[in-house]
Amino acid sequence: MLSPSSSEAVIRRLYQITQDYKQGFDHQITELIRMGLTRFNLDIGILSHIEGKHYVIDHCVVPDGLELHQGDKFNFDSTYCAITCKAKAPVAIEHMGEDDRYASHPAYQEFGLESYIGIPICFEDEVYGTLNFSSAIPYSRKFADVDIDALQLMASWIEVELIRRKQEQQLEDLNRKLKFQAYYDSLTNIPNRRGMFQHMMKELKRLNRSNSKGSLSLLDIDFFKKVNDTYGHSVGDAVLKEVATKISDALREYDYVARLGGEEFVIWFPDADDSANLEACRRIMESIGTIEQLPEPLTVSIGSCQLDCKNCNTIDAAEVLAELLEKADQALYHAKAAGRNRLVRYEDIVETQNEY
Repeated sequence: MLSPSSSEAVIRRLYQITQDYKQGFDHQITELIRMGLTRFNLDIGILSHIEGKHYVIDHCVVPDGLELHQGDKFNFDSTYCAITCKAKAPVAIEHMGEDDRYASHPAYQEFGLESYIGIPICFEDEVYGTLNFSSAIPYSRKFADVDIDALQLMASWIEVELIRRKQEQQLEDLNRKLKFQAYYDSLTNIPNRRGMFQHMMKELKRLNRSNSKGSLSLLDIDFFKKVNDTYGHSVGDAVLKEVATKISDALREYDYVARLGGEEFVIWFPDADDSANLEACRRIMESIGTIEQLPEPLTVSIGSCQLDCKNCNTIDAAEVLAELLEKADQALYHAKAAGRNRLVRYEDIVETQNEY
């Protein structure tokens, strides 16, 4: 049977720890430190990083009663980490108080740790911190080459894992960026057409389950082509961003706005009755009228329609959304035909047509 401190046992245990990635990095590091404490027969194990002039504890395993925690900071120059980083190599000291090099070092004066073995952790060609093990009791034997080998093996895995974790984070950040670009408009930072469809599929299914109602509106900036032709596309872009901001600021937390394309925006009012929808649309029109990007007031036209799922059976969300957009578009057409700068309800159009 292998001794827990033998080199072969260390290699086997390190393999087990590195394969146990489902438990997470914190768990792996804690187990690695515990393995080191067993291997070196010491009682304090720390993975640290250097933060300016501070030594910061990332992970530690210490005896009960010793007040040392993750996140604790110390003056870097007064730690054994400074000795290790200056050496740029593993440092092993069996009895600090009897070592002429270190007996007067601030680290020994500060902490009084007699035995210590540590190694620099490098990350992206710079010293990240140290992995170290220590005790207030002098070491019972001389640190040997096999001890240094075991320490280097542990440090190598940590360095590789730090790189892997950074690459993983970069990949996650890239995926989030790509997802944002896929579902959000890069100019206004509100959802785009694709994002709107994704959101509305969920919303319509929710309304159907709860037998609720909602209102969808299409907003179009009046004479926007003239804005671009007269003042240039940079001004046009600034107007689009300001309109998106004005709409967003006028909505409740659970309302929704997306840029459908060009100068057209779709606004969704879930669980809202007709009067609340009309009030919100008028508030948006008034707010947009205060935009000062142009010498003349900016106006918009809005077409809206209602959806009531009170007596609905199971619906096809895609078909319902297409129908809502078509109705709102018809209402928007009538708003423009009537002179723009107005709000038209699809239901009013239908009622008027029925009168004839």
